[in-house]
Amino acid sequence: MNATSSTPPAAAQRGIYHGHKVLVALFLAGFMVYGGGLYSFVLFVPPLTQEFHWSRAATSGLVTAFWLSAPMILLGGFAIKRVGALRLLIAGIAIEALCVGLLPTLSSFGEMYLLRAAMGFGKVMFAVTLPYAISRWYSRHYSLGLGIAWSGWHVGGLVLAPLTGLIIASYGWRPACLAIAAGLLTVGLIPVLLTQRVRSPAQIGLGLDGDPLAGANTNTNTNTNTNTNTNTNTNSGGGGEPARGAAATEAPAGALGDLLRSPMFWVIAIVTLFFYASYGGLLTQEAAVVEGAGFSPRLSSLVLGSTAGFAAVGGLGFGWILDRYSIRAAGAAIHVLLLAGALSLLLVARNHSAAALVSYATCFGVTIGASDLYFVAVLRRRFPNVSVAYGYSAWYFCEILTLLIAGPAAGRVFDLTGNYDATLALLAGCAVLALLLSLFVWRRPGLGRLPAAVLTPVS
Repeated sequence: MNATSSTPPAAAQRGIYHGHKVLVALFLAGFMVYGGGLYSFVLFVPPLTQEFHWSRAATSGLVTAFWLSAPMILLGGFAIKRVGALRLLIAGIAIEALCVGLLPTLSSFGEMYLLRAAMGFGKVMFAVTLPYAISRWYSRHYSLGLGIAWSGWHVGGLVLAPLTGLIIASYGWRPACLAIAAGLLTVGLIPVLLTQRVRSPAQIGLGLDGDPLAGANTNTNTNTNTNTNTNTNTNSGGGGEPARGAAATEAPAGALGDLLRSPMFWVIAIVTLFFYASYGGLLTQEAAVVEGAGFSPRLSSLVLGSTAGFAAVGGLGFGWILDRYSIRAAGAAIHVLLLAGALSLLLVARNHSAAALVSYATCFGVTIGASDLYFVAVLRRRFPNVSVAYGYSAWYFCEILTLLIAGPAAGRVFDLTGNYDATLALLAGCAVLALLLSLFVWRRPGLGRLPAAVLTPVS
């Protein structure tokens, strides 16, 4: 039955806003997909090396095979448009669970490598949906919502890595794989399925962030293709962005070509190159630097765990900041934190400083959690008429490609120079270049706080 009203039904306003439930489900899904599929998988390298007598380079390659599906990221926007964000998200979790569950049945390196690459494909399917999925529920609190969802990745690493290590030590790596697969299907997948009975706030007579649909005529037909009729062009003040009462549609607006033809996107891509070259180099070399400075492997693993903890804090903190303050100011802080992390690790290598090690874990950890949020906020502000599904897919491809290259490149610099002073100085230089190039992004007008508007416009 159809009903037309200028105010949402009273029943829809009672209880917890359904978007919050969706956010909890996405947090738990990321907790398992990344905590189990990426952070914990590093712990499988020693037992696999020992059991199958593979080289350390080969078993380490199983970790990096997770990112071989990076080119598929570019198709994320098209896949959401054709298949739907929900189906893509569910399929991604299911594929990763299936692949982890099959790993104990294999003994061939080639088969394991292919299965690990398939896990990466599932991860890409999951990851590209998050910014778009959250844009369907939040506008004023979009960055905080995305920060909460992404913080689940790092909290997963903080919690699941030690649990996985305990299972491996007590029962072996095969039961650990099965435990991760079970967690993906229960903790990761079931909450997502349970929260998707409602596909958008308009379906329950609400606007984004749970606000009333002021001045909107809402068709409350239970069909998932609920339409919200709102005047979006005259009073939005955001370059054609629709008013806050409008709900995001299932089909992304804009086109990838609109993004790629813009010089500003390529400036952002170059900033991404230098920023994540520093980021990726620090991440892959931190353990070697810490142990080379005379600290124990146990302390090195503790530093890795603490960076994951600070990443969760950074995601939550900067999600809140980006919703309330200038993107320019937040971006400057994030770039400075990256530079401070690189310089701190340089002090660790040169002076064996414990204080510098604490500074590194804090600054770099917060950078890990905050950086993706910042770049997504910039893309949404600079390209309001291009769906976040397309914008994030194109930008995320640049990020992952840089991360794939950054680690081996930093290791190559060390091989050529024989010390980490030159390597870390080069990484610090990349951070400085990213900061300087960002001035071209920030100096253009209109990069203050994001307006309270839906930035996935109705087509």
